[in-house]
Amino acid sequence: MVQLKAFIVENEVSYGGLAFVLKKYFPEINLLGFTEDIERAKSLIRSLKPDIVFLDIELNGGCGFQIIESLWENCIFVITSYVDKYALKAISFDVTAYILKPLKLEDVLMAVNKAKQKLETNYDKHTLEKGGDNNDIKVLALPSMDKIELIEKKHIVYLKAEGRYTRFLLSSGLTKLASRNLGEFEKLLDPKVFFRIHHSYIVNLAHVQNINKAAGNYLELKTGESIPVAKRKFNSLNKFLRIK
Repeated sequence: MVQLKAFIVENEVSYGGLAFVLKKYFPEINLLGFTEDIERAKSLIRSLKPDIVFLDIELNGGCGFQIIESLWENCIFVITSYVDKYALKAISFDVTAYILKPLKLEDVLMAVNKAKQKLETNYDKHTLEKGGDNNDIKVLALPSMDKIELIEKKHIVYLKAEGRYTRFLLSSGLTKLASRNLGEFEKLLDPKVFFRIHHSYIVNLAHVQNINKAAGNYLELKTGESIPVAKRKFNSLNKFLRIK
């Protein structure tokens, strides 16, 4: 049985009921503790590295989204709240579940099972990506809300940051939206082929037609699009291409 780590950010009364359910029905979950304080929660989540965080949104020291905004990449969040007005915002942060209080056993069980499924999917995805040197792996996994799509890296024209998501343009003209940020994908791409020309763009140089210096340093792509090269990146690009 795979052991999972959980942490709770709640007031003490709510903590007791949730902790009881987790200990009784999920022996594979190691409950690391709880806090009501937002800043302390951030510190403990960073140091303890839980897999799942159960988080109340309305806390004495502020709003629970302050924690999610800082640590949404580090773990899976399950929101617990007496009100449902934050549900749409929770969706934008890819929160795994939103449980209304008073907590019902079936809701907690469903939320935990969804979190476990998401963790298993993430584990399978990382196992695939790390099966060898990233440069030797010819495909890239693009996770979205309902599936994980595999694409061949050679067909990627560019990647564009869209907040916590990344937009891919493929040589076929299709676009794909993946629920991971640009920096995460950068680590999985061959730095001899893919170059980050801008804080929002990574370009596959095999799909570049030319560099337009007259118009202010733009990459003109074979697809017909033009993408600006950040000033601070231009010298690095020249060195990369051995122009200088």
